[in-house]
Amino acid sequence: MKSQAHLRPLREVPRNLSRRERHSLDVRQRLFDAAMRLFAKRGFTETTVEDITEAADVGKGTFFNYFPSKEELLTAFGDLRVGKVRAALEGVERGDEPVVAILRRLFVDLAVEPGRSPELARGMLLAMLSSEAVREKVCKRFAQGQRMTTRMFALAQERGEARKDVNAADLARSYKESHLGALYAWAVAPTSRLIPTFQRAFGNFWSGVAPVPRHNEKKGSAQ
Repeated sequence: MKSQAHLRPLREVPRNLSRRERHSLDVRQRLFDAAMRLFAKRGFTETTVEDITEAADVGKGTFFNYFPSKEELLTAFGDLRVGKVRAALEGVERGDEPVVAILRRLFVDLAVEPGRSPELARGMLLAMLSSEAVREKVCKRFAQGQRMTTRMFALAQERGEARKDVNAADLARSYKESHLGALYAWAVAPTSRLIPTFQRAFGNFWSGVAPVPRHNEKKGSAQ
């Protein structure tokens, strides 16, 4: 049976792999990292498969053993992000810590990869906007992530951690839009460091999501 190591999510550290599988995973990661560096430096459109394989120090034909096309690199990037959302949802379902803590960490963690540099973030945003093939694939990943995020907000509402007068799906949509807005703003004008920027953006978002204290509700109704 053909090894499936090259189909595993990027940056996952699987256990009990053979030497051949570890090598396969390492090559795929090198190709991905090289591509991200080049996208940041030259842009998605101007970067060729040959550029990527040369930077990764592998043969050009090797690239197609791991990625059917250059566009599939961004699909792999989307898979990486979906994996982070899935891990966050599992944490929420276990109830190990408050939902807000998990959502805050996820909000920042999702910015780490595109936030390697403003140039990379701009290149990836441009690729998603300029290529219909990339945009369709990215939208599918967004939909996957939003379904899981909706579940997280629904659980937060059940546990009294989030306001209940707004649909969980709408909260999840606003969460995504707040994140993308922060990423776009930072990529265009990176006036502050990445992590503080996203921590601040999440704080602003959550101020409209947190449940209203009961004494404030009474004050509002009395006015």
